[in-house]
Amino acid sequence: MFPKLKNSWGALLLSLLAAEAGATQLIEHADRGHVSVNISASETNRLAIEGRRIANVVPSVKGVLAGQKDEGLGAYYFTLANAAPNQGSVTLFVSDDKGVTYKLILLPRPMAGEEIIIRPPGDKTASAGRAAADGRAASYQRRIKDLMLAMADEESRAGVEPVAVNREVPLWKEGRLVLLAQYLEGDMVGERYRLNNVSPSPMLLVEQELYRRGVRAVAVEHHTLMQGDSTQIYVVRERKDHE
Repeated sequence: MFPKLKNSWGALLLSLLAAEAGATQLIEHADRGHVSVNISASETNRLAIEGRRIANVVPSVKGVLAGQKDEGLGAYYFTLANAAPNQGSVTLFVSDDKGVTYKLILLPRPMAGEEIIIRPPGDKTASAGRAAADGRAASYQRRIKDLMLAMADEESRAGVEPVAVNREVPLWKEGRLVLLAQYLEGDMVGERYRLNNVSPSPMLLVEQELYRRGVRAVAVEHHTLMQGDSTQIYVVRERKDHE
């Protein structure tokens, strides 16, 4: 029994780390030197500068990027002209509307499209405000993790009690998805699902496929299901007014 629980925890923690890796990347000090960032090798990525507008984007190798500037928001959407995941790094020079230039090293990865936010240099007051905001964001992320782990392990619930649901949810014809229980915690709701592969073919699950409006985190215990196999799926979403 214990080894099975240990393996489940390992799979869940890996899913949580993968979800974090795909979150928005906040880049600091790129005006002082080169900063490496992960980007999707095949999907569209978004680049923006916090509180400022992108004025110009110049890659070190001409023609390596295909991009379009969002004039309304001052952001830049781009893909690699060559979408091969093993493509080498690309140096990118980005200038903002205040005349500051930032240097990024783009590292293509086989992942979903990324959002990259560059933080410009600022005064001490602005830095203090950003630090406070970072602290709130970190606390919010910790609450999401705690709720995820509470759903996965009874000993970690610390007062968060499940409400049994056991309702089938339409998803794909290849899978049978059942909402087993909900966990109410402040302004968040945790949902624990069981997904069965009812098709004759293997099923590959990706967290991004399960995101919808209001969902803050998704973790899948087993990403590959053979015929008849099942997995637990954990979702944390915003709590609605009537809940």
